[in-house]
Parts: sequence; structure tokens; C-alpha cells
Amino acid sequence: MAIRKDANTLTAAERAEFVTAILAVKAEGIYDQFVLRHANAIMSAIHRCPAFLPWHRRFILDLERELQRVSGNPNLGIPYWNWPSGGATASMWNSDLLGGNGDAGGVVRTGPFRAGQWTIINASGLAAGPLMREFGQNGFSNLATQAEIDQVMSVTPYDRSPWDMNSNPSFRNQLEGWVGPNLHNRGHVWVGGSMLPMTSPNDPVFFMHHCMVDKIWHEWQLRFPNQGYLPANGGPFGQNLTDLMNNTPSGPVGSRPIDVLDSAALGIVYDDAGPDPQPQPQPLLIVVGAPPTQADIATPGEVDVFRFDIPAFGSHTMHTSGPSDTFMTLFGPNDANLEVTSDDDAGENFNAQIVRNLSAGTYYLRVRLYSPNSTGNYAVAVRADGAAPNPIPELIVNGASMNATISAANESDVFRFTVTADDNYTIETSGATDTVMTLHGPNSQIPEIGNDDDGGASFNARIRRQLAPGEYFARVRHYSPIGTGSYSIQVIRG
Repeated sequence: MAIRKDANTLTAAERAEFVTAILAVKAEGIYDQFVLRHANAIMSAIHRCPAFLPWHRRFILDLERELQRVSGNPNLGIPYWNWPSGGATASMWNSDLLGGNGDAGGVVRTGPFRAGQWTIINASGLAAGPLMREFGQNGFSNLATQAEIDQVMSVTPYDRSPWDMNSNPSFRNQLEGWVGPNLHNRGHVWVGGSMLPMTSPNDPVFFMHHCMVDKIWHEWQLRFPNQGYLPANGGPFGQNLTDLMNNTPSGPVGSRPIDVLDSAALGIVYDDAGPDPQPQPQPLLIVVGAPPTQADIATPGEVDVFRFDIPAFGSHTMHTSGPSDTFMTLFGPNDANLEVTSDDDAGENFNAQIVRNLSAGTYYLRVRLYSPNSTGNYAVAVRADGAAPNPIPELIVNGASMNATISAANESDVFRFTVTADDNYTIETSGATDTVMTLHGPNSQIPEIGNDDDGGASFNARIRRQLAPGEYFARVRHYSPIGTGSYSIQVIRG
């Protein structure tokens, strides 16, 4: 569970751990991949639009997981930049964390990201010189105040038509800064230099900045539990509740707004993010193979939680029935916050259904209605399918590519391969199908250690990572949730 703290409150050891992790991810080339992911995204798909907040929540979460990986600390969280106390003299700008302002020419000369130690890249991935900062020199001499944050925190709804920089009243738009007191945009402009263009993640303060943005959204969600994400549907493509967001990789938490709405489910904790949510009831036990359990969503935005126990590995089906349009998410094993997968309409009519090979353990289902404004009843059940689980196809390192097909909507294929020596390995797809791939391991399908959309030829996925000995799993799906098609996959060492 990531614990995100005010950057100015970090201990010396916490500062050193964060900086060391950032430098390690940079040395691997992964940090620059994040810069390119942001730089090459479509501006109108991730800014000036409803998806601004969920896209960036997923973006910083992905980096946070990389930092946890290289540090070996699963609780390492990206600190947030508390704007009211984060001016030019704040301790976060000291040489043991971010370093300070640029010199007369804007070049950062202090801290771990100073000239000669840290090189930024342009939108093509080429080296573009040192990190630049110009505190308060670009039209904003001061950062947002607590009073201004409180003002934006009182705004509802989440967003509204025309779903752009002109939306008002709109919590998203006021937080982003196109109307109202200007919170997010002001932070970028105040820092200036490398924080101004779409390559702004070149400056590590970008991620602290967006942690603050995310913290405010998180607190707003707790304050207004009945104010859901908008638009649920009918808005621009890529902005609706269940649309794939532009240029965001898939993974255990998905890549749609609906998949990143719950901070707790993502394992995110802020050190001071009140008000506290209401205590949650204990999950209701479902007996595998028993008749469906009747339930209802009596309040808009309500989420029901169920648990069930699996005694032995095998294929299981979790499904809802009834007149309500349900959405279901599976967590586990033995962790109510570790998301496995989710589904909307795979069952009959508008009911959710998940078919999955599950290992022994306790699992959790969260069920809500597709529309955050709806109420209704449904039934939920879990059954063991009885048939032997499908074996996972094995890829041979440096062997022939394996042909596969995504034959149904929302289908994903899983492959395994064994690494016997510490080295660089490339896992890639080929063919005419637009693939998205995630890499998991070692020796588990749960931890995600890599993801890619278009890193290979054309629309093919390609992941290159240094891997230690062990068994790894590659999961492949179509970029479109309704897409199908054939492809090939192989693993190459070196």
C-alpha cells in the first residue's frame, strides 16, 4: 500500500529512498518512457477534458509501482507537493530532494537532478539538455492558497457539458485550472522551464504536483460520495466512464475512468486526506455453488462487497443476474484491495460475469451499478466450473513465435515463460492486431512489472526488461474492448 506524504515532512531517510528510486528508474530508461507517454498523448484526450483526473491518477500510479519495484519497498509512495506551504523556500526544494530554482539562465544547478547529473528529453526521446526552472517568472508569482483549494473543493458536479475547458460549474475544470482560482495549471506555470511543455514529467516535481491534484480529487470524492464521474456515457469518445483513455497502458486496475475511481482499491493512502470515509460493513459471505444471493443498491453510488473461499485451484464463474445493469470487480487472493479483473456486460443482458482460473484462497467481489446515479436489485453467485483449468501456453525463450487469437470481446490471453539467467529479455507481439501487453512475475501472475501498447512494429506491443531467474507471465489483449484478431508472440533473450 502506497503511503503518500507531504514532501516537506519527509525524513532524511525517506528523501534518500525516493531520490534513489527515481535515479534507478531513470538509469533503466523507464523514467523517460513516462515522459514520452505524456508528451505524445493527445492533448485534448488527457487535458481540458473529464479524463484529466483519472488519466493522471493512473499515470502517477504506474510510476509509483516502478519506484516500489526498484526500492523493494511496497509502501513507497510519491510525496505530494502541498502548494500552500511549498513555495521557493520550502524544504522540498533543498538539495537532498528536488534541488532548487534555476540559475539566471534557468538551469538547475543544485540537487540530484542538477545539470550534469540529470538530462531531459524532447518529445522524440532525444536528449534535450539540463533541467530548467524559473520560479514565479511566467505570470504567477504565488502558488495556490488553502482558501482557493477549499473553494474548488466545494464545487459540484464532477464535470458537465461541453466537457472541455469551458465547462462550468465543474470540479474537474476548476481543479485543472481553466476556470476558477486556477490550481493545477498554476503549479506548472509557477515552476516554469521544463514544467511548461508536454514533456513536463522531465521534472520529478511533476509527479509530486499531480499527487497533490489527485489528493484533492480523493478528498472531494470522500466529501461528495454521491457525485460520480461524468459523463457516464454520451460524451466525447475516450471520456465516458467505461471508455479506454488515450495512451494509458492496461494492467490490473485497467485503463478506463471506472477502473481508477477508488483510491483505496488501488492501494493509495494519503497521510492527511480527510474527511474520513464512513466505516464499511463486513463483506457478505458467498458459498461457492450455493443459490444466488439477493442484494440491492439502495443508494446512488453504493458498492456491495462479498467474499468467497476457494479450496483448490480451478476455473470459476462469478456472475450477477436480474434487471439491474451491474459492474463487478474481483479482488484477491487473500487481499481485498488487490484487483484481479473486472467486467460490465459479459453476462446475460446487462449483467456482469467473470470466468477465471483461481488459486486457493479468499476472494472479494465488489458490485455496483453501471450508472453512479442508479439504484436497483440483483443477485450474485459463484460456481466452480468443474472442468480442469486450461493450461497456460509456454513460450520458449529464443524459440519460435506462438500464434494466438483474441476471438471475443474483452478476452485476454496469458502465456508463461521461464528465465534461467539474469539478462535482458524482449517480449513482443507481431501481426495486424492492435495488442496491449502486461508482464507479471516472477513466479506469480499478480504483480505487474511492465506494460506496453505500441512499443513494437505498427500497433504491436513490445516489452524489454532485465529479468532475474524465475517464471514470468505475459497477458495480451486487444486495445479495443470489443476488438478481435490474430497475432504472434515470442520471447527473445539479449
